[in-house]
Amino acid sequence: MSLPASEVPRTPAGPAGAGGQRMRAIDTLLADRGQLFQALFLSAPIPKALVQLDGHILVANPMLCALSGRTADELSGRHVDLFAHPDDPPVADLGLVAAPGEPASLDPNLLLDGERRLRRSDGTELWVVQSHEIVRRNDGEAQFVVLSLVDVTDRRRAEEDLVRRAFTDPLTGLPNRRALTDRLRHAVALSRRRGLQVGLVHLNIDRFKAVNDSLGHEAGDLLLSQVADRLRWSTRVEDTAVRLGADEFLVVAEDVEDLDGLRALADRLLAVLDEPFVVQDREINLSASVGLTLGSDTTPDDLLRQAQSALTRAKADGSRARIEVHEGALTRGDVDALQLETDLRHALDNEELRLFYQPIVHLGDETLLGYEALVRWEHPTRGLLPPAAFLDAAENNRLTSKLGAWVLRRACNDAATWPEELRVHVNVSARHLAEEGFSELVAAALAESGLAPHRLELEITESTALFAAEATLHSVAVVTDQGVTLALDDFGTGYSAITALHRLPIHTVKIDRSFVADVVTEPSTAALVQGLLQLGRGMGLQVIAEGIEDLDQADWLLRHGCAMAQGYAFGRPAPLPNPAEVFIGEMTDAPAEDVAGELLPEDRETPPLPQQRSEPTLRTTDLDDTGAFATGALLDDSAEPDEH
Repeated sequence: MSLPASEVPRTPAGPAGAGGQRMRAIDTLLADRGQLFQALFLSAPIPKALVQLDGHILVANPMLCALSGRTADELSGRHVDLFAHPDDPPVADLGLVAAPGEPASLDPNLLLDGERRLRRSDGTELWVVQSHEIVRRNDGEAQFVVLSLVDVTDRRRAEEDLVRRAFTDPLTGLPNRRALTDRLRHAVALSRRRGLQVGLVHLNIDRFKAVNDSLGHEAGDLLLSQVADRLRWSTRVEDTAVRLGADEFLVVAEDVEDLDGLRALADRLLAVLDEPFVVQDREINLSASVGLTLGSDTTPDDLLRQAQSALTRAKADGSRARIEVHEGALTRGDVDALQLETDLRHALDNEELRLFYQPIVHLGDETLLGYEALVRWEHPTRGLLPPAAFLDAAENNRLTSKLGAWVLRRACNDAATWPEELRVHVNVSARHLAEEGFSELVAAALAESGLAPHRLELEITESTALFAAEATLHSVAVVTDQGVTLALDDFGTGYSAITALHRLPIHTVKIDRSFVADVVTEPSTAALVQGLLQLGRGMGLQVIAEGIEDLDQADWLLRHGCAMAQGYAFGRPAPLPNPAEVFIGEMTDAPAEDVAGELLPEDRETPPLPQQRSEPTLRTTDLDDTGAFATGALLDDSAEPDEH
């Protein structure tokens, strides 16, 4: 790149000495400035490239090769957009304009001076400060561009780390209270544009101080981290879980249509927290009290105050796992539902619950085999309520376990007065089954009533069996070891009937009434029911068909080998005012046609009742936690009048 001798300016003659030596040195440098430029360029401690005006690289110095992860040959001839990060918008779309005096044809990638994000050849991200300088010929025409890229990745990451620490809770990694303000302001503004609402779920861990006092603060910190992880995994992408401090968390839910949607989110979070935590090899069960609020035409600060107010009410009476809603977010229907929840809390103390019983018979000779216990609520002002009318209230108040315990004890006490050949079926919710102490509750109910364990059958839903957690599997193992049997309700309606049968030691399956209703008229349903019957018999299970209402259904089921039945044809759910002397005596002593009517021809072959299969043993793999278990129906999840 040396200039011709005719273009090198000459230095006028001057006095000898230091001044003359300096001028001769300048003459020498100017005479060979190409070599000087090359030496400075290649040895520069900053990544540099000589680039054509159209953005193609002529030559890169060693520092740029190291920065980009490519050799000089790999870079030569490539366009500088090779360095651009794929997640950033194209530079051509930024509307950059060349500065005065710079050629208008200069590539936009060369005009992007300042801090920008690039990508190395291995895909890693880096940040640089870019600058460019135009090198001109002697006549002033732009010849090429010197592009400089100063690596500032470490500084950038340090700054991002400081920002992250300022807005992140150091223990859980969740956003903190400072980050909540910006997030909530953004959510409120977005909800107004979309015509939806923002919901807040304010959670406070119940009795967390007891964990710190008994296990120490280190264990408490580990527990809070696990709680944060579950909240993070259980929220939608558009929701934000925040740790407010100590044992308080808050979830900002965007695009909420109504209070039911927010309640569903709160129920899901509480169900996730129901799963036992393991800290320092100890299993810990937690619950949380919750305050809910919903709105869009309010300020973020007002929403936070409303959620805090609702949470304060939830914890006011010292109860645990209670959900309260800010009154301003409630409609008249919501207020009515809340009143029902309040009434339900007193129903047990006021002896307002009742048990109705529906008979289970042998199809062949219509012999009475037992009863299914179904709960009713004798409300003081609303009359007799079926389970569908108050199950949601029980879930919202976390009363499923308390109601389940009452039903179990009452059913065992009633059944103890029946003839010894009759059994009682009791529905159990997934949440109750997984709670600590359930197996002890069953043992106590049997001991108090004197009922033989083999006369008690617990009914669970298919989803409960399929998604059962370790705590559920353990409870089942304990109660079945006592001699209690297990029935799978609504058989065939869930995710995988066969998987459910293998997960738990099932003794009985109950074919759902929706199949029985169409078994005569729908060939596809008939084929399905026939397959379920064959599956049950092949596995040595007892099979009960639910919802039988007429002769045709009973006759079809009998012909295809179904031995046991339940439905309106044999009796509707009814109370037993004096089960030992009145109702059961009438049922067992009365002729079969008085019990079920003339349903079956006398010459019909009677399928035998299968014997109980050998005691199943739970494998180690069966005790693996498969995730959050589904919440099953409390006791009788069918609404009148479809209940059979």
